[in-house]
Amino acid sequence: MSLYSRIKNLTTALLLAGIVAGFISPLHGQGLGNSPYTVLGIGETYSEAFASNIAMGEAGVSTSNGMHINNLNPALWARNRITAFEFGTLGQYKQIAAPNVSQRVFGANLGYMALAFPAAPRWTVGFGLKPYSFVDFESRTTSKVPGTIYDAYYYYTGKGGLSKASITNAVRIGRYLSVGLEAAYLFGNVRRSSDSQLFIGDGRDYTVSRTERTNYSDFALRTGAAVRIPIKKNNKLNLNVGGTYNLGTDLNARQITSFELSNSSFPVGLPDTLSNNENGNVTLPSQYRLGVSLEWPYKLTLAVDYERQSWTQFRSFANTNEGFVDAGKVHVGAEYIPRLTSTRYFDLAVYRAGFSHGQLPYSPGGQKLNDTNASLGISLPIGRGGNSFTFTLVGGQRGVVSTQSLRERYGKVVLGLTLNDNSWFIKQRID
Repeated sequence: MSLYSRIKNLTTALLLAGIVAGFISPLHGQGLGNSPYTVLGIGETYSEAFASNIAMGEAGVSTSNGMHINNLNPALWARNRITAFEFGTLGQYKQIAAPNVSQRVFGANLGYMALAFPAAPRWTVGFGLKPYSFVDFESRTTSKVPGTIYDAYYYYTGKGGLSKASITNAVRIGRYLSVGLEAAYLFGNVRRSSDSQLFIGDGRDYTVSRTERTNYSDFALRTGAAVRIPIKKNNKLNLNVGGTYNLGTDLNARQITSFELSNSSFPVGLPDTLSNNENGNVTLPSQYRLGVSLEWPYKLTLAVDYERQSWTQFRSFANTNEGFVDAGKVHVGAEYIPRLTSTRYFDLAVYRAGFSHGQLPYSPGGQKLNDTNASLGISLPIGRGGNSFTFTLVGGQRGVVSTQSLRERYGKVVLGLTLNDNSWFIKQRID
């Protein structure tokens, strides 16, 4: 393939990804549908896993087949010895239940974009762009104004989130060890507002609004290592061990807070700015993940991971913890290829299944809340070059119905596209 053809193919892939991202981008502000838990902190964080690992219950920090980019561990990018492009989208349907009330919501978003290429025989460089967190909540309550016959309505809403642009460098040391470093830039904003509306009638319905907009930006680092230990000769069976560590980060934050009084949607006087570009910090906690796996190369992989994040280290713009607690999760997954040398199409497909269970970082009234889900997925090959389309389903539940918490039952669909090209760094002799 000529250099012109390779550039044309990559340009086409990026253009298609851009079109899809452009279609989905209006949904970014909606996150993944109304999620009351996102009222805290910087919102709900997205998983680092791409479609193939999400199908394995987000397990796989210790292993990679080299055809897909494994974003769980920056060290595993070193397994990608040919140029690889990954693109994914995420949709979620959710049923939210609280005492005597329930709601069904749907949301979708761009999942990730990533490009990895071998810069040297033992060195892989990668670039990534993905959402980091989202805030999307809306609640309404009604109550009588004490001592009057009038009703007051209270609205609380939040929209926004953070994005993550990253550069990954992964190096293979010797035959079995690889290490990696991801340097990321986090950026975005979150808008929260609270409205109190008093219905008096006769054109005297007043609304008091308080709006808070916070802009975030800063750098973050994630390190990783992975080792492959042969158990049987001729690469018949390997034991893999891997781990990552996310360093805690103090995000730079600027906040604007305003106050406005309106009568029947018309402003009463000018809005009052309570604070303008007030500088502060938000502390994101450190996190680690460890995992082991047994790998029968290009046949079967069994993986188990454990991750833990120290959310008690979190500090908001107001220098409060907001009630977060440390949270840990266990991920279990399997990947199976029937027969890589077969001529039958579905023998070349990659089948995955997984399970995940762990504690959420939220603890309303001291109550522990868990998140449990199961997943299934398949990667369908596109030709013989390692290109594939990945389809993943996740179903689960988190939280419980009580006076201080709510339950979310959700179903997620993740669509991923993987494009590989092994001719990028081969010197052309005849064009």
